[in-house]
This record gives sequence, C-alpha cells and structure tokens, in this order.
Amino acid sequence: MTTARQWWRRAAAAAKDRRSLYLTRVAALRPASPAAAAALRNAELEAVVIRATSHDERSVDYRSAARVFALARASPAVLQPLMWALARRAGRTRCWAVALKALMLAHGLLLRSDLAPRAARLGRVPFDLADFRDRSSSPTKTSGFSAFVRAYFHFLDTRSLFAAQDMDNNDDDDADDEDARLDGVSRLQHLLDLLMQIRPYGDGMEQGLILEAMDCVVIEIFEVYSQICTGIARFLVGVLGSAPTTPRPRPGETMAAARRRRGLQGMRVLRKASEQSAQLTSYFELCRSLGVLNAAEFPAVERIPDDDIRDLEKLIMSHVVEDRGKEKVSEEKALVAVEDTGVASRTVVTREWVVFDDDDEDDGVAGARQGHFGHYVNPFLGAPWEAVTGSGNLLV
Repeated sequence: MTTARQWWRRAAAAAKDRRSLYLTRVAALRPASPAAAAALRNAELEAVVIRATSHDERSVDYRSAARVFALARASPAVLQPLMWALARRAGRTRCWAVALKALMLAHGLLLRSDLAPRAARLGRVPFDLADFRDRSSSPTKTSGFSAFVRAYFHFLDTRSLFAAQDMDNNDDDDADDEDARLDGVSRLQHLLDLLMQIRPYGDGMEQGLILEAMDCVVIEIFEVYSQICTGIARFLVGVLGSAPTTPRPRPGETMAAARRRRGLQGMRVLRKASEQSAQLTSYFELCRSLGVLNAAEFPAVERIPDDDIRDLEKLIMSHVVEDRGKEKVSEEKALVAVEDTGVASRTVVTREWVVFDDDDEDDGVAGARQGHFGHYVNPFLGAPWEAVTGSGNLLV
C-alpha cells in the first residue's frame, strides 16, 4: 500500500536525522583535534544545521532555520563554520529534501556574507551538487527533484563565484568603470538566466518545500532584475546623456574603436534584456499558477519594443561614426544605418522599463506578520538573538 510505504520511508528518514544528531553529540565529547580543519567544526552549529535540513519533505523547520540565520547575523565569524556544516550535510545526502534545504540555507548565508566584513565573507560554496541524484522519492518523481536541486545549485555556485571574483577585482584600480559596469550587467543577466531555470521539471512537484524554494528564487530575481535595470539606465545616461563618459582605450586601441566596442557591448546587453523581459513574464505566470506567494503581487514586466531598441542602436552607433570622422578614419562602414531621430533615451528607460523600487528596508513592516516585508515573504528572515540564547543546549 502506497500510504504504508510512505510512512515507513518517513520513519526511516527521521531515524537518519536522530542518528546524525547522536553522532554529533558523541563527536562533541571527543578531545579537540589539533588539525586546522577542526577550527571550522562546531558540534552545536552542526546540530542546528541537521535540524534545519531534516529529511522531512513536507515542511521546513522554520525555528531551526531561524537559529542558523540569527547566528550568522550575530557574528560574521560563524559564517564559515555554518557553511562547512552545510557542506558536510549536503555532500553526504542523496535525499532531495535535505539537499534543497541545505541550498536554501546556503543561499541565505551568501546573502548575509555580502554584508559582512571583507575578511569574514564566504567564497565559493564548498560543496558540489552538480551531479546530484535523488534516491529518496519514487522513480517517477526522482528525476524532477534531482533536476530542481541541480538547477538551484548551478545558480548558487555561479553566484558565489561571481561574488568571490568581485572581492578580488575591488583592488584593481586600472579597470574602466563603464566597462566594469557593463560586464557586471552581463553577469547579472547570466544569473537571471540561471534563476529562471529553477522550476519544477515533472508532475507532482507542487509541494510546500518546492514552493518555499521558489519563494527564495523570486526574491533573488527581484534583486537581480532591479540591478540589471539600474545598470542599463546608467549606461544609457553615460552614453547618450548631456555629459557622456569617455571610454578608456585599451593598449593599441583608438578612441573610436573603444567607443565602438562599448557600443556593441551595450547593445548586446540591451537586446538580452529585451529577451529576458518576455521570459520573466512567462516565469512569473508559471509561479502564480503553482501558488508561489512572492510572485502573486509582482508587477507586469513590460518588454522593450524592438523599434525602441533599433532607435537606441542608431543613437549609440551615431556617436561612434562621429568619433571616427573626428579621427579621420577612412573606413565608412557602420553596423547599422545612421538616422537623425528625436528619441530620448531616458524616455525609453522610464516609459517601457519596469524598474523596481529599492525601498525594501524595514518601512511599514511593523504591521506585517512575521516573515513579510511589503507584500513579499522574506524566506531568509532570521529570529532574534533570544531565539538562540533562550533555546538551551542545541545538541539536545
């Protein structure tokens, strides 16, 4: 009988969690190892992580997850031990529920790491779920759950890699700010592509844990898309504004070639944004049909008309043609026809682009129920420090 089989599977999963907690308590009684890796191991932190990443696929232990985020907020030094505890938990599991809960917690820790001092920030995630294969669910559902976990990990791994690269590039003062901004927008667009790959890949996946993970994804899409719109608006102002910025030529590159390179890169970003706006609309429609709470109140994403893209292309490339004439460049070829148009770049940005407000601090939160800001649920909301200190021994 299917119900009996599910009951036994859940009982076995609960036994695994109790066994893991028992082994953690036993490990805490052993003398401390002098190895350097022992500094990243903490029995109480591991116990919290085990409880927050239980095998129960029906729900999330919000109390234990809140403890994890409260500990991370209280001390940046705890970020590394928490991440390594998640890595040990995720690296051994073949249960999609445990892996997905570990990814959601790692996602929250990475967000917290962005606000931490430089020395305490996390680098790339220290575990690999790129080839994850679920063995805990029925054969008809295992492929869908496995694909969902792999898609979430692919995004999280790339996000953490970009964050680690940004830390290294902050010391490079020779980089062109405008070029770096366009490169940053391109990377954000790549992250947005990866985020939109996190979706159910089979029937029967409309479970609470999956919807909870997609709530986290929608929150991240909100942030990433806002940064993309801001980066593109700044690029357009820098190129077509009243005081356009001058690109810094690379070694052996003329000023006209530098402007042309920047214009081409900017147009690629604009065309990619136009494609992604249509994809975002479809993704939000899918989320609403599944019942993802954070997608219910999202504004409609308007696609940039192709005519406006072509007008912007002509305006940007006309700057290149003018510069090439000033430098007496004989070649009179252009990628597109140049026409005099009266289109204002700012009109295109403000009229057709949906730029989300960044006023998502704590305004108006007092009246909302726990876990909400505005109309959106924040899955990464942590409990106050009293939730940790008042809980007694976390190993028990």
